Amino acid sequence: MALSLLLQLFIFYSILYLSNSQGQFYEVKPHDISAAIGSNITIPCVIAPPHGDVQWTKDGLALGYDRQLPAFPSWSIIGDENRGEFNFFIESLKLDDEGVFACEVSPYNDAPALKQIAHVRTLVRPERIQINDRPPSNKTTVVTMRYDETIHQINCRVDGARPAAQIKWINGSGQEFPATIRTFTQGRLFSTVSTLALVPSLSLHKNRFTCDVRHETINNDTDKLQTSFDIEITSPPSIPTIRGYPSTYFLINGSRLTLSCQTRDGNPLGRLSWHRYDSGSDTSKLIDNSFVILNQQNATENNITMIISPSDNNATLSCNVINAYLYSLGQKLQTNLTLQVAFGPSSVQIRGNTPNTNTSVTTLTEGTTRQFTCRTTTSNPRPIVVWKLDGQILMGDVDPLEERGDYTGKIIQLVKTIGLDKPLREYHRKILSCEGRNPETGQIVVDATRLNIIYDATSIEMHGVTKDKVIKAGDKITAECILTGGNPLGKITWFKGDELLRSEYVSETNGKYALSRVEFIASSSDNNLPLICKGQVETFPERTASFSLNVVFLPTEMKIIDSTILSNLTVGNDSLGEFECRTSISNPQATLTIIRQSNDGIKHSDIQYKTSSTYLNGINSIKFMLPQIDLSLHGNLLTCEATLDIDTSPLTKQVTYVLNVNHKPHFHDFDAFADVKESQSFNITLEASAYPMPITYTWFHPSGRQLFNDQSKIFINQGQLSLISVQKSDLGVYRCVATNTYGSAEVNFTLNVLYGPVITRTRGYSVSEAAMPGSSVTLLCGIDANPVELNNVKWFKNNESLSSITNGVQWEKRIEGNEVSLIGKSIRRDDAGQYACEISNPYGNSRATIPLVIQYAPEIDRSDPSRYKAAADSDRLLTAELHCYISSVPRPTVTWLKNNEVLSSSSKYRSVLNERTDSTSSFSPNLLFDAVLYVTNITKSDHGVYQCKVENSLGTETTDITLTGLTIPDAPNQVRVTNTSHSSLLISWMPGFDGGARQTFQIRYRLSSDTRYSYEDVPFGEHKFDLKHLLLASEYYISLRSNNSHHLSIWTDEILASTSRYLPSSPSYSFSSPGSSTRFSLTVIVIVAVFGLFILLINIVLISLFIMKRRRTNVNSDNSSTTGTNETEANTVDIFQPIPSNLFFDRPYSSTTNAYPFNTYQRYEDDDAKRPFVPSYSSATLTRLAHNHNRLWPQEDVSSYLALDTSVRTKACSPYAAVKKGRFSPYDNVRLHPYSPSNLDSSLVTYRSFKDGIGSSSITHDCIRAELV
Repeated sequence: MALSLLLQLFIFYSILYLSNSQGQFYEVKPHDISAAIGSNITIPCVIAPPHGDVQWTKDGLALGYDRQLPAFPSWSIIGDENRGEFNFFIESLKLDDEGVFACEVSPYNDAPALKQIAHVRTLVRPERIQINDRPPSNKTTVVTMRYDETIHQINCRVDGARPAAQIKWINGSGQEFPATIRTFTQGRLFSTVSTLALVPSLSLHKNRFTCDVRHETINNDTDKLQTSFDIEITSPPSIPTIRGYPSTYFLINGSRLTLSCQTRDGNPLGRLSWHRYDSGSDTSKLIDNSFVILNQQNATENNITMIISPSDNNATLSCNVINAYLYSLGQKLQTNLTLQVAFGPSSVQIRGNTPNTNTSVTTLTEGTTRQFTCRTTTSNPRPIVVWKLDGQILMGDVDPLEERGDYTGKIIQLVKTIGLDKPLREYHRKILSCEGRNPETGQIVVDATRLNIIYDATSIEMHGVTKDKVIKAGDKITAECILTGGNPLGKITWFKGDELLRSEYVSETNGKYALSRVEFIASSSDNNLPLICKGQVETFPERTASFSLNVVFLPTEMKIIDSTILSNLTVGNDSLGEFECRTSISNPQATLTIIRQSNDGIKHSDIQYKTSSTYLNGINSIKFMLPQIDLSLHGNLLTCEATLDIDTSPLTKQVTYVLNVNHKPHFHDFDAFADVKESQSFNITLEASAYPMPITYTWFHPSGRQLFNDQSKIFINQGQLSLISVQKSDLGVYRCVATNTYGSAEVNFTLNVLYGPVITRTRGYSVSEAAMPGSSVTLLCGIDANPVELNNVKWFKNNESLSSITNGVQWEKRIEGNEVSLIGKSIRRDDAGQYACEISNPYGNSRATIPLVIQYAPEIDRSDPSRYKAAADSDRLLTAELHCYISSVPRPTVTWLKNNEVLSSSSKYRSVLNERTDSTSSFSPNLLFDAVLYVTNITKSDHGVYQCKVENSLGTETTDITLTGLTIPDAPNQVRVTNTSHSSLLISWMPGFDGGARQTFQIRYRLSSDTRYSYEDVPFGEHKFDLKHLLLASEYYISLRSNNSHHLSIWTDEILASTSRYLPSSPSYSFSSPGSSTRFSLTVIVIVAVFGLFILLINIVLISLFIMKRRRTNVNSDNSSTTGTNETEANTVDIFQPIPSNLFFDRPYSSTTNAYPFNTYQRYEDDDAKRPFVPSYSSATLTRLAHNHNRLWPQEDVSSYLALDTSVRTKACSPYAAVKKGRFSPYDNVRLHPYSPSNLDSSLVTYRSFKDGIGSSSITHDCIRAELV
C-alpha cells in the first residue's frame, strides 16, 4: 500500500516537471480574417496551460486584461479561460475595426513571452454601377454613336467598394474586351472607372455589351453585380420640306391654312416640330411637336392647321427636324416660310361718332361750317377711302393721309368740310358717310352720321279765347298757341299776368308746327289779367301772342253782423233791434235777400227789411229785423242770399245761421217695456231735446243704484244703455234722467228677463243617511225660473218616469213656494234608487238627481261559481288569496273561519275589506265590498274549506270557499256570438276559475259540413275574439277551452253561428246605354261562371292530391286522456291535445299583448321538477310530425312532445326547449334524448337558457328531443 502511494507521487511530479520544462505555447494561433461589414467575427487564440497573463492589442494599443473590454462595447474576450481560450470577438464589424490585432502572453516561469499577429480586413460590397454616369434604371441603357465618329468611349463606374472592385467588359457572345481602368478613393471606400473604346460601325448597331463587376463579396451567379447597354449607330435626316402654301399670294383673314412638313431617312428618323417667329422678332415659339412616322417611306411628317388672323401677317413659320445624331452635335435642320395676310380695315370712324352703334346724328346751326375727319383701322394692303352724301361721292378737302398700322398694315385718314358750297338748310336730314374698302379682299366698312340743321320758326298764334265770351269764376278756360316752322320745333310757355302756367305741349312734325294747350280754372283774381303765350326755337329771337281776361264772380265773403245773438234767443224778447247782412266785392254788383226756413222745411217771408241793398267801396249790404221770438223759432234756418243777373242763368251764393231758443230737455217717444232672454245682450237708446247743450243722462238700476260703465257687463253712452249677457238680477224698472242748464226730465222703462229653470236645492238620502225600511221619506227640489209652472215638474226613478211604476210605495206630490216635494210612506228596499226631478219652460229645462238609499242585511255574491274556489301550490312558501264579494248597507263586519275557528290577524292570516264600485252605472243604492283573506306560506295543511261570515245591524250571511293546490281551470261560460259579418264572427265569453295560475283561451271551430277543426289562440287578457277569413253565408260550430299553462280545461258545448249572406255594398256605375245593359250583364255573368268553374276544377285536383298525400303520411295514434284534481294526476301527459295553431306561424312577441308565438309557461315552481315526465315518441315519429304540421288537424286531438322547427325556435328566443302540450317545458332538469342528433351539446338544453335568453353559440339547426329526469 505504501509502495503504491509512493509510485503515484513519483508519476505526478514527473509529469509536472516535464510540463514545466516544455514552456508555454499556442494551441490555436490567431490568423488573418477578411469579413463583410456588419458580420460577427472571432479571432482564435488558445494557449496551453499553464501560461502567463494574456491580453490583446490593436494596432499596438494594449486593450487590458478585462475580458469585457468596457471601452469597446462591441469587442469582448470569449471562451473558457481555464482551458486557455482567449478568443477575440467582434460584434457587427465596422470599418474602424480594421487593423492589426495581436494576442500577447507574458513570460511564465522560464518560458518567454508569446505574441501572435492577425490582420482583420473589412469587405464592403459595391454600392452601385453606372454607365456614363446615368442613374440606375430597370430599362436597358442605350448608348448612341454617330456613324462618322473615329472612336467612342464608354465608361462603367462602380462606387462604394472595399477593396476596389474589378470590372470586365463582355459582349453578347461572351467575348471579353480590354479597357482602361482607374481607381480612386472616396473616404475609406474605393471607386473604379473602366473605359471601353469602340470604333463605330454598322456591325455594332443593336449589339449589347455588359459591364461585369468582380469582388470578394460577390461569390455566386445569383449575387452578380452587372449592367448592360445596347449600342445604337445614328445618322442625320434630310432637310425638311414644306407643302401647302406658296408665298406669292395673300391669305384671307379668317381662312383655314394647312401646312405639311416632311423629312426622310436618318437613324433614328427625325423628330419634326413647328416654330413661329413673329414679324420683327428673333424669338421663336413652339407651335406643335407632334409627328407621324411613315414607315414605308422611311420618313416622318408633321401637319398643322391654323385659322389666319392679322397677327399672322409677315410671321415666319419654321419646320425643325432633330434626331440623336443632330442632338449629339447640338445642331438642327430647318425650313422657313413667311405668311402674307390680307385683312382689314375692320372699321372706319368719323371722328366724334360712337363706334359700333347705329347711325349717329350730327347737329349744325344755320350760318356755320363743320369739318369731318374719317379714319380707318389697320388694313393690308392699303385701303381705298371716299366720302358720300346720301350715296353720292364727295371729294375730300385734301389728299388722304397714310400711317403705319398694326401687323405692318396701313391706316388712312380723310377730311371733308360741310357748309362752304351751299346753305346748311339744304343738308338737313341727309346722311354723310365714310366708306373704306380693301382692294385685295373687297371688304367694305362704313361709318355714317345723319345731319340735323337747326333753323328759326316763322309765326305764333293764340286760339280758344274771344272778347265776347263770358267767363265765370270757376269756369275751366282752355287756350291753344301754335308756333309754325323751325327745326327743332320751338318751345312754348304760358303766363297769366306774371304767373307761369303749366301747359300740355304737342309737336306736329308733318305740319311743321308746335302746339301748346293750357287749361286753368278762372278765379275772381284773374279779372283784367293778360293771358300770354311765348314761343322760341333754340337761341333764335322769342315770338309772343296775348289776350286780356274779363271774369264774372260772386262775393267771396258774406256774413250777418252780430250773428252770435241768433244762437242765444229768449222767448218774448222783442228788443233785439236791427240785423245787417254784408258781402265783399263782386263782378257785377249782387242783389241781397233774407229768408227764414222753419223746422218742417217751409220757407217764410216774414223778415222786415229796414234798407234796400246798397253798394259802397266794394261792400254790398242790407238791414232787416226778426219776427216775434217764441219756441217755434228754435232750430229754424236764417239765410242771406246774393244773386248775379247775367245773360246766362243767374248766379247765387248764401250764408245760413241756426236760430236757437233756450229751453229744458224733453224726451221723444219710446217703448217702455222689453222682454230679454237670459245671457243675451240688451240695448236701448233714449233721445231728449234741449238747449243749450249738452244734455247729461243718468241711469238707475231697479235696485236704485246708479249705473256706470263696466267693460265686462254695462256700456253707457249718453242716452244709450247696453247690457252684455243679461242675468236674472237685471230684471226690473230702470230710470233715466236728462239734465241741462235750464232743467231736467225723467222717464222709466221695464226690463223683463226670461230664463230657463234652475234647480237650486235638493234633499235626499245618501249612503251615510240611509233610510230604515218602513219609514217615511221626503224628496225635495227647489226651483227658480221665469216663467215658471211648478205643476209641470216631472219625477223619475232610475231614469224611468215615476208615473209608469205601478209597484212599490204610493208617492204624494206637494208644492210650497218655489219648492216641490215627493213624500213616500212605509218604504221598502225596492224603493231604493236614484230619483230625479225635471222642469222645463220655453227657455230651457233642468234636471237634478236625488239619491234614496235604504239599509239592508249583508248579501254575498254567488253569481260566479269560480268565486267558491281558490288554488295555490304547496311547499313553495306562496301566499293564497281568498275573495268574498259582499253587498251591504251599512258597512259590514267580516269574520274568517276555518273548521269553525275564527282566524285572527297574524303573520299567517291577514284580512282586508276593500270597497268596490259598480262599473255599470254612476250610482248604486248598494255598497259593494271585496273581503280578502291572505294566507301566507301555503302548505298542504292550509288546504281546505274556509268560511266568510258577514254581518251588520240588519243581519248575517256566511259562505264557504275551498282552497286547493294548482288544478285544472274551469271551462269558460256564457259563450256567445256578439257580432257577425260576411267573413267574420265576434266571439265573447266569461272566464271560469283559473285553477290557481294565469289562464289563456283557445278557440276551436269548424264548418257545419266538415269534421276538421281549426284553432285560434286568444291573446292573454282578452275575453273576446274576432274569427276572420270565414266563408260567406256559412254555419260554424264553435267551442272554447281554458289553459292555465299547467292544465287544459274541457271544451265548452259547441254553439252554432252563421256568417252574413250579404256582401258590403259598393257603388255601381253604368257603363252602357239602357238598351245594351242586359247584353253587357249576360256577358259578364258567362265570363265569371267559366272562370269560377275553372278555379273549382283546379281546387278539386289540388284537394285530391292533398288527401292522397295525407293518407300516405298519416300517423295512427291511440287516443287516451287522463285528468285529475291532485297534483300528480294533473301533470300526467295528455298526448291527444292538438298542437297550438300558432306553433308553425310567425307570430312575433308583442310587448303590448304579451303574445308569444305559442303559449309559454309564465310561472315556474320547484314542484314541477319533482313530477315524473317521460316522452314516448321516437325520433322518426317526431321528425315526421314536425315535417307534416298543418293548421288543420283531424277531429281527434293530437298532442305530443315535438322538437321545434329552427325558424320557430329562433323567433321564440329559445332554440332548444321541448314542447309540452304545444308549450315550452319549464323544467330545469332536462336532458337530450338518446335519439337526438349526436353533434348537439346537451348542456344547451336548460331551463335557465330558455328563461334568460340564448347565447350566440347556442343556436341548433336540427330537431332535438328532451326528457325530464
